Amino acid sequence: MKRWYPGLAILFVFFCVAAANSSLAAIEYANITGGRVQGEVKDGLASFKGLPFAAPPVGALRWRIPQPVIAWSGVRKADTFAPACIQPWAGNPSPHQLREDCLYLNVWTAAATAKERRPVMVWIHGGGLTNGMSWQDLSYGTKLAPEGAVLVTIAYRLGALGFLAHPELTRESGSGSGNYGLFDVVAALRWVQANIAQFGGDPTRVMIFGGSSGGHIVSLLAGAPTAKGLFQRALATGRASFYQNLDLIPPNLTPLPPLQVAEKTGEDFFKSLGVSSLASARNLSAQTILDVLTSSQADLGTTIDGTLIVGSNLELFQQGKFNDTPILVGFSTDEAGATPPKVLVDWMDSVIARSGCKQAQAAIAKIYPRTNDPETSMLRYLFRDFYDGLPIWTWARLQSNLGHHRAYVFLFDVHGPDQPFGAWHAAEYPYVFGNFPKPPTLKDEAISALIRKYWINFAAHGDPNGPGLPVWKAFDEQSQMAMVLSDSSHSQRLPNLAGLKALDEVLRCQNPKE
Repeated sequence: MKRWYPGLAILFVFFCVAAANSSLAAIEYANITGGRVQGEVKDGLASFKGLPFAAPPVGALRWRIPQPVIAWSGVRKADTFAPACIQPWAGNPSPHQLREDCLYLNVWTAAATAKERRPVMVWIHGGGLTNGMSWQDLSYGTKLAPEGAVLVTIAYRLGALGFLAHPELTRESGSGSGNYGLFDVVAALRWVQANIAQFGGDPTRVMIFGGSSGGHIVSLLAGAPTAKGLFQRALATGRASFYQNLDLIPPNLTPLPPLQVAEKTGEDFFKSLGVSSLASARNLSAQTILDVLTSSQADLGTTIDGTLIVGSNLELFQQGKFNDTPILVGFSTDEAGATPPKVLVDWMDSVIARSGCKQAQAAIAKIYPRTNDPETSMLRYLFRDFYDGLPIWTWARLQSNLGHHRAYVFLFDVHGPDQPFGAWHAAEYPYVFGNFPKPPTLKDEAISALIRKYWINFAAHGDPNGPGLPVWKAFDEQSQMAMVLSDSSHSQRLPNLAGLKALDEVLRCQNPKE
């Protein structure tokens, strides 16, 4: 007897819809900020690649907030991806595909005319704020766009070119410094608001979504006043910036140092560059800056700059100062993918040991028992829940308790025999976009079809549910419900809830303000 996987019926319907859409004419030309562009049309799907959303951030514009697009005359061909932002080269992309001039985005749409108003999905890639690109083949819109969404994938400055703070930069701006990569994301979202209707998109239904450090960025925008009104739904996987006690987070994990600390890091980095002034630093080649960053391993990242990021998300939400939208957030069952490094284990153990909550300490020891064999130790799940699960769970609680819109939570649990402890970090990407690195099985296709439908529904309505889909129950403080995404997707109470509660109590005992 052949097995019928849940979601195959959905997959069949999607194929029929895609086939019907392929017969429609697609948008080939668009008038956007800067001028007129021509995309590529194939089988009813239009793609526009390498669209500028800001001026090249080079020369005097290095380490400045994004400036307006430089206009062009005639029709600009949009059939080639722009180079990715300069980053450590690991074979993909190749060196000639990297450049400091990198503030471009890509659009996929199957809308027949600009009068359509399809939900918009804006993808913010991950990569630890040092790597990644807007045009990785796994994130192409060849599946999402024919199924009803307009997909936009954006670039943002990385590493030292995207996240350097320095006293000279602060004085020059008159406000703060750093977070240039985040300002790039905001500029891209403003571009979407101004232009996405030309591609059949609805600027009042924009969903930002990202994974890993992209999820971190999504969560920061949820608390950023500068991003107010630029998106109406937020979806994050694998990472979120909601920490109960920033003082306990070690430097190599600190997502939000205060500006003064980030400026000191920037001063030390200038010394590593061998320069004593901002002008001299701007005269260096981007490759030199990248090489020094790689060798020095300077800790550059997002900071509370007082302009874009004005405080910790935890405090901003508690004060009611956040962008109140529906959220859909989650993580994978084996986010660590391996036993965490000893330095992180020692830090985590020291945080737990310093807690005054002996009962919570005992609960953690019982929920996450250690063994001598690191491959079977529950340590990997303790790390997952401390570093990934707890911030995401905290965000869902804050939104459901303090916001006017719902929170939806998921646990991604699709994995093969090579992942015996669960799904690894970022393992959901191929299922979200429907693009797999190797030929998918029928089961993979069915799960992907289901997830794509949930994501598109959420972009369209702020609710992932729809006809024929397993019911995804909203999260709240009482139910603690989550969708387990697997080959038998279903809603249930969060399976790791006891551990999350114990870890939450440990941190609260060390932070009287909580």
